[in-house]
Amino acid sequence: MYEPGPLYSRRHELTEMLKNIPLKTGDIVFSASDVAGPFGIPFSKLIQTFTKSKYSHATTILVESEDVYAIDVSDHGTRKLRLIDWFDDWYMDDFCVFRLRHPTKDHEENIKKNVYKFLELDPHYDFNFVDDKAFYCTEAVSYIYKESGINLGGAYTIKQILPTWFYYIVVIGSYITKIFTNSSLPSNVPITIVGNDKKGMIASPYIYEIFRYEGKLDMYFC
Repeated sequence: MYEPGPLYSRRHELTEMLKNIPLKTGDIVFSASDVAGPFGIPFSKLIQTFTKSKYSHATTILVESEDVYAIDVSDHGTRKLRLIDWFDDWYMDDFCVFRLRHPTKDHEENIKKNVYKFLELDPHYDFNFVDDKAFYCTEAVSYIYKESGINLGGAYTIKQILPTWFYYIVVIGSYITKIFTNSSLPSNVPITIVGNDKKGMIASPYIYEIFRYEGKLDMYFC
């Protein structure tokens, strides 16, 4: 049985609040996710814990005339969601919105063009972080921006993200699991993370925070 998330009852108020910013194409929303990673490990929660971040999920905004959409990549695949529908199954309350700093007309046009290209590509979700034809959420945002000539950075190997003791536990578990399932974590492939103001996409000098929501409908314009 479907159970809506904690923001479902506030979806109308939140939608109006975000429209009043107003949101622009290319704005990035950072939130939390509990999508399982390789072999069911709650990888997004682990990344949040070890980067001391509230966030592990990223979404790109697309504005068409007066309609606002979230271009979201998750275990549901790639979706173009009405803003009000996007809030239905969120895992947590908290989120923030970041915007490109000092965008040129070319940047804005290229980002919109590449959002549409990504929608046409319609990739599956990359559960193992290694499928060249699939994407996970932060990778999708990074890809759209990179195709538009902006490198947001924020990519690290799991060894650079996890504490040493936990890294070796994951490596051993990954090796054993690969024997039976042919699925493993990529030890040498950088993974793009949301992170914090020192490490991750949020630390990029090319974007800045314009809005933060922490469970109260009267908060927080930056």
